[in-house]
Amino acid sequence: MSDTQLNTSAAVGLAQDSKSPKKKMVWLEMLRIFAVYLVIFNHTGDYGFHYWATLDGGYRYWLFMGCASLTVMNIPLFYMISGALLMGRDESLKTVWRKRVLRYALVILIFTFVQYLWISFRAEDGFRESFSLWEWFVTMLSENIIVPYWFLYEYLGFLVMLPLYRRMVQNMKEDEFHYLFLLYIIFTGALPIVEYLLTKWHTILNISFNIAYITGDLLVYPALGFYLIRKPKPTWKQLAVMWGLSLLCVVYTCLMTEYKLDYARQLSEARVGTFFKMLICIPAVTVFLTFRKLFDTSDGTGLTMHPGVEKLFLSIGSCVFGIYLVEQIFREAFYDFGMVLVDHLPNFPATLLYCVVVLLGAYLLVLVLKQIPGLKKLI
Repeated sequence: MSDTQLNTSAAVGLAQDSKSPKKKMVWLEMLRIFAVYLVIFNHTGDYGFHYWATLDGGYRYWLFMGCASLTVMNIPLFYMISGALLMGRDESLKTVWRKRVLRYALVILIFTFVQYLWISFRAEDGFRESFSLWEWFVTMLSENIIVPYWFLYEYLGFLVMLPLYRRMVQNMKEDEFHYLFLLYIIFTGALPIVEYLLTKWHTILNISFNIAYITGDLLVYPALGFYLIRKPKPTWKQLAVMWGLSLLCVVYTCLMTEYKLDYARQLSEARVGTFFKMLICIPAVTVFLTFRKLFDTSDGTGLTMHPGVEKLFLSIGSCVFGIYLVEQIFREAFYDFGMVLVDHLPNFPATLLYCVVVLLGAYLLVLVLKQIPGLKKLI
C-alpha cells in the first residue's frame, strides 16, 4: 500500500503506516488490538465494566474497580498510536483534507447510516415505522447514533487540527515536551482531584485562567506517542518504576471514586468515570512502553513470534478500525451467548471471553467488507 493510498483507518491510530506488510510494526498492531478490546469491554455494563459495583465490598470489589479504571486507557492509546504514526509527517493542507478529513467524514456518513438501519430493524414498532432518512441525517450531524461513535467526531476534530498540531509538536524541544506533559498531569489530574476534595467541584482557580486548549487529549496523547516512539526503549528498571506509579494511580483513582460515590450516593457511568480518566495517562504510557519493550524487535531485542502468529496480529491490526465501527452490532447479536457464558463461568471471566468472541466476530466481518471495492481504503 503506497503512501498516497493510506487508508482512513491509519489516520485513527487503528491501522499501519508502512508501505509493505513486512515493515509494519507488529507491536503497534498488537497495541491497537488491545485498545479495541478495551473499547468492547467498556460497554459490557454490569457484567464487565460495572461488575465491581454489583459487589458488596471486599477485595473483589476493589480489584474489579481497579481493572475497570484501567480500561479507559483505550482512547489515549489510540491517540498515542496516531501520534507515533502521523505527527512526524509533512503533508500539505490539501493532502490532509483529501486523504484524511474527507475520507473520515465519509466513514461517519456510511457507518452512522448502517447503525441507524440496524437500530430500525430491531425496533419494536417495525422498520417502516422507525426508519426516517431525515431523522438519521439530523442525528448524524448533531448527536451520536450509538454511544461509541462519539470518538469518531472527536477524532475528526483532531484531523482538522492535525496540520497545526504537527507544526507545534515537530518543533518542540525536550524540556518543552516535559513541560506539556507536566501541565497535563497537573491541570487534568491533580488539580481537579484537589478541587473535589476541598469544594466538591466548585472551581478554585479563576475560570478565566483556562489552558484547556493546550492540555486537551487531542494534543497531549498524540504528542506523547510522537515523543515516546523516538526515544530509546525503556529499561526493565524504568518500566518497574512506571508500573509502580501506575499502581499508585489506580489505587488513588479507586479511593476517589469510592469517596465520590459515598458523597453523591448515586451510581452512574458519568459519576464512576469522573476519576477513572484523570490519572490514566501514566498507566497508558506504561502499557505503551511495555508493548514496545516486549514486542519491538527493530533493535534486535524483544520477543520473536512465529511467522504465523505475527501474520495473524498484522491481519487483525489492519481491521481494528472496522472492528470498532461494527463491534456494537456483534455485542448485541452475541448477547444471548454472553448470558450462556455467565451461567457457566464466573461473571468477570465470562465477560472477558465474550469480548474476545465479539472481537473475532467483528474481525471476520471486516475481512469480508474489505473485499468490497472502495470500502477497503476506508476501513
